[in-house]
Amino acid sequence: MSERKFVFFDIDGTLTNQELGGIVLPSTKIALQKLRENGHFIALATGRAHFYAKSFKDEHGFEHMVSDGGNGLTMDNQLLGIEPLDHDKALRVIDECIAKNIPVSVGCGDRPVTYVLENAELVDKLGIRKEIIRVSNFNDVKDICKIFIDATKEQEKELKSIHEIGYLSHPDLGVIVEPLDKFKGIRKMVALQGGNLADVVVFGDAENDISMMKQAAISIAMGNAIDEVKAIATFVTKRNDDDGIYYACEKFGWI
Repeated sequence: MSERKFVFFDIDGTLTNQELGGIVLPSTKIALQKLRENGHFIALATGRAHFYAKSFKDEHGFEHMVSDGGNGLTMDNQLLGIEPLDHDKALRVIDECIAKNIPVSVGCGDRPVTYVLENAELVDKLGIRKEIIRVSNFNDVKDICKIFIDATKEQEKELKSIHEIGYLSHPDLGVIVEPLDKFKGIRKMVALQGGNLADVVVFGDAENDISMMKQAAISIAMGNAIDEVKAIATFVTKRNDDDGIYYACEKFGWI
């Protein structure tokens, strides 16, 4: 068996296939189990909010997770904390959207809550935040973790403040302003485990995986990954729906 690795997996499009809701292949489940049996440290590294990713974590036996794009940390099934966005930068994004009449909503902390202005259009296309709180302004809203913007492509190009934090542009979900540095959380988790960053392995497929792919000692791009991820990966494995996780783990001798 190879030396112990610290292996971090993105969820959507990496551990899961392309079906709505995402299915974890039987071969992927076997690979995860073999990694555990061989003494490797495995964890999730997701852009999802902790409350939204927790059920997936529990269902698939993960005890450790980097969530919220790198700002959330869960170890031994205990949430250690979620660092919010820089409040001043978040308010600049929100104020710019309001000034340009672009619908904007805010997700805060580890709660399925959406904050939105009074009489404004709600932006929650995922439908995962069940409680809606309407406010007169966002100045006193604390622990802003994500900002959801219903912008057209032309409006997105005009937004300047979103570049101060980082954002994803999704054809169905609009613009989501959130941290894009999963490796920030990975670095903290490995340090808490007394590990070495030279032993870090990451699996990813999408734009919000680019930062961790660039910084990890070994980066595995799924066969279905975007070109930018494939270009910087140590290795490109098979697709997420074609036993890609198992194939890579076996090839590198981790299972």
